[in-house]
Order: sequence, then structure tokens, then C-alpha cells
Amino acid sequence: MEVVTLPFMKVNDVQLYYEEKGPDFGEPLVFLNGIFMSTASWRLMVPFFERSYRVVLHDFRGQWNSGKPEEPYSLHQHARDLKGLLEHLDLDKVHIVGTSYGGEVGLCFALEFPERVRSLTVISSVSEIRPHLKYMARRWLNAAKTHDPEIFVCEWIGDVYSEEFLQKHREYLWERLVQLYQTFDYNAAIRLLESFLELETSPLTPKLEHLSTPTLVLAAERDLVKPLEYSRIIAQTVPQAQFHIIPDAGHGVVIEKPKKTSTVILGFLASLGTTLD
Repeated sequence: MEVVTLPFMKVNDVQLYYEEKGPDFGEPLVFLNGIFMSTASWRLMVPFFERSYRVVLHDFRGQWNSGKPEEPYSLHQHARDLKGLLEHLDLDKVHIVGTSYGGEVGLCFALEFPERVRSLTVISSVSEIRPHLKYMARRWLNAAKTHDPEIFVCEWIGDVYSEEFLQKHREYLWERLVQLYQTFDYNAAIRLLESFLELETSPLTPKLEHLSTPTLVLAAERDLVKPLEYSRIIAQTVPQAQFHIIPDAGHGVVIEKPKKTSTVILGFLASLGTTLD
């Protein structure tokens, strides 16, 4: 029996867009978006999981189909939103897989609500911000302030994707992304970037030693946005975390290498055993 759901749910006074896929008897697994991503960004990975897991996806407040309140966002607010969504769906403990910004939300969620997490996978994420990343994020923020799709996409496309991926998809990637971001809410994107930049003054690194959740840290070999050193910090600080590098991939690893990424995650989940209540 497939799960049938309504696409929106009001959580903490915000309408969150969400999707469920896979059998309702499967262990629940939640994908958490990168900062400019939508639920559709996981389309290449979901097929590897929906056969066995009850997959939940949602857009954070400020993203694409979800509500975009004109107030500051924070990683901790996203974590509380996720808790509310899971309560509405009557899901107790879940596997969390987050990429980039979503991985950082996943870390916050696991720290604040450890009793709700079976396992945590963080992909190309950080627990702190150093100068190079800070200035890169500020470049993206300034590009968002122009509200110009071409300026905005041009600012980050070369950071996010590897040279190999850009070359392979050069005939349509640029045009497709510029078209996609014609309808983007740039003011909400600015608030999301400001939320991310809070990690400069309020890093998660000092808290990670208290994380007891089984954790897999995935890094992309050619990540220019959040280089390997950031993933190593997380892997070395979280007790007994597993660490794996996806070769020949840029920051957008879930799009560049969906099969390899999924295979590693599925292996990690299998090593934990089945824990249905």
C-alpha cells in the first residue's frame, strides 16, 4: 500500500510543502534540501530508497513551495519545523539524510531532538564557517539581491558543480537553471543565506562531541563550496562517525553522483539493522 498524503501542512504557523513516497510499512527516511534546492532535487536518489523506506521530503520555510514569512530564519527553526512535521505525520524516529544546508539542519535536529533520530547522514555540510566560505556565501547573497536570474546562477554554478559535470551538461544546464530561477523568491533566499552565515558566530562544532546518533559523513572530493576539511571536522568530532569520500564529484554530489551516493548511504543504513518498532 502506497502512502497518500496532502501536499501541504501547517507547522509553526508556516505552510510546509511535503511529499511521501514508498511503502507505509518502511522505516521513515527524511531527505533535507540544500539551500537553493527543492524536493525535486532529490529525484535521482529517491528511486534507490523508495522501494524499502518510507521517504519524506519537504521544502524548508523560505524554499520553493513552502511558506516564506518575512522574518529571519534559522537552522534551529528549521529543526523545530521538522519536528512539527514529523509529529503531524505520526513518525517517531527517522533516518535523516541532509545535503549541504540540509545536513546542517540535520545536525541541529539530532542535537536538539536525539530521541527522534535513528541515524544521521550529512553530505557536503559544515559545522562552522571559515573566511573563504563566508565570503563565498556573501557573494551569493549579493547576487540574490539583484533579483536577476542570470547574475544569480552565474555567481554559484561554477562553485557548486564540478568541471566534468559542467562540461558534460553544457548544452542545456545554464539555460535550464536560468529559466528555473525566473520564479525564485530572492528575498527568501537572502534570509536562508543569512541563516547559514550564523554558523560563523554560533558554530556547531563544540556541540558535536555530545552527538550520540549513528552518523555517516559524506564528502565530495572536488567540493569547492564546503571542501573536505569541513567534513573531516564533523567526522572527527562526532563520536564513532563513519566518513566516506565520493570521488570525482563537486558540491552538488547528490545530482552529480546519485547512484554512488545512494549506494554508500544504503550500506550504512544496512549496517544498522532493521529497527522497526
